[in-house]
Amino acid sequence: MIDNLQQFVTTYSRLFPGEPVPPMPQKPEDLSMTVTMAMRDANPVLWQSMFGGRGAPLPADVQQRLLTGQVNPEDAGALRAAHMDAYAADADRQREAVIERFRQATRAREKAIFEQQAQKSAEFRSMGLIGRLAASPVSERAAAQARAQWGITE
Repeated sequence: MIDNLQQFVTTYSRLFPGEPVPPMPQKPEDLSMTVTMAMRDANPVLWQSMFGGRGAPLPADVQQRLLTGQVNPEDAGALRAAHMDAYAADADRQREAVIERFRQATRAREKAIFEQQAQKSAEFRSMGLIGRLAASPVSERAAAQARAQWGITE
């Protein structure tokens, strides 16, 4: 409790300089919404230490994962509702790591496609005129349309 008191005073003073520090809260409702949001964001470990488990009850599967140290990214909402913000922050970090791995895989795939297209384009540009014409033949429909437009008969 002493550690929480010192951390509460330090965090509150840092977040709201010049404001008088309120009495040590016994429950989250003792603080205004502004203070609650700022404290939860600035020091989730303190918030969890002060109020963890006093919010909404955890679903049994989330509680089981928490006990085994296997918190999943989708558990963040339930953990936050139970005022277990430090664990929720861990779940958020896991979610961000999954998203970042997906982004990197997408970038790598797109880079490979781009490099393949650039290679084909470079090869096409390096061909002579005859080679380019051979590499991109005109379709029968396009040829027929051109003949009709230019009045070419066979």
